[in-house]
Amino acid sequence: MYSWIPRDYSIADIERFTALSIRRGSPLASLAQRDPADLRVVAGAAALGLPRGEGLAQERVTAHLERFLAGPGDWLAASAQELLTAVRDAGFLEAAGDCWTAAIEPLPGVSEKRLEDDLEAAREILALRRARMKASLQTRNRTVNAPKGVAADPEVDRRCMTAALEEARAAAARGEVPVGAVVAAEGRIIARAGNETLALGDPTAHAEVLALRRAAAVRENHRLAGTTLYVTLEPCPMCAGAISEARCARIVYGAGDARRGALEGALRLFDLPGVNHRPVIEGGLMAAEGEALVRAFFAERRPRSEEVNASDAREKEN
Repeated sequence: MYSWIPRDYSIADIERFTALSIRRGSPLASLAQRDPADLRVVAGAAALGLPRGEGLAQERVTAHLERFLAGPGDWLAASAQELLTAVRDAGFLEAAGDCWTAAIEPLPGVSEKRLEDDLEAAREILALRRARMKASLQTRNRTVNAPKGVAADPEVDRRCMTAALEEARAAAARGEVPVGAVVAAEGRIIARAGNETLALGDPTAHAEVLALRRAAAVRENHRLAGTTLYVTLEPCPMCAGAISEARCARIVYGAGDARRGALEGALRLFDLPGVNHRPVIEGGLMAAEGEALVRAFFAERRPRSEEVNASDAREKEN
């Protein structure tokens, strides 16, 4: 008794193969278990490039199937031998003595090139969708992690920045770079600090970092949500990173720093894709006072440096 084996391969089969290709790492057995028709679709796609009407040596067929598995069928978890069995069982290959003959009958418009083109187009669309989904998730994460907002009060801002300037002047008196910082919550100062890198022998002891540490101790929480950080000079990259980890809702700085500022000067740390925290940033508050302190500090030390250099030069001349 004879049974008819369909050997035609259609555009619909190509479309189904393209849809299946999203399932990376699919074994042939799982395809057959879900739907035997899908295994036939894969077998036909593998047979499309085989020349018809001639005897094909085993090595030639195996090499073709290996190329298929490295190309259009790279999403399959199968060996060339497993695929050969599937192609034979689907009726797309027939044994002819020591050789094989391709028995697939592609319908008009169906070819290996059409399969590759459709697959490439589908993968481009999938990549675009994934990129859009990733961008959407990043936007959502930024929205979720964005500060809830802190009401700005000009009077409170000036009072807090004045306190930060006091810390900067105290730092200058100690021989430290004159930068001061204050952390405030609901208009009340909860921590303040000036630079102490020399006093503590600690390169991380910038005013902002010390103020954040003290505020965290007051709150008994490393997250400082809802707070405003006031600082007399635009924070450097290290301090901006610490602010991001602390989750301060707002940053108010005085003088900008075009060379090392990490908010709006040399770089914009909070605009980087990997930084989810997006605080409100406001610069320029009492900037002249903060800038004057820094200028005076370095101007006072410059003549000493020049004097030492001149002295060294005279000694070399003698």
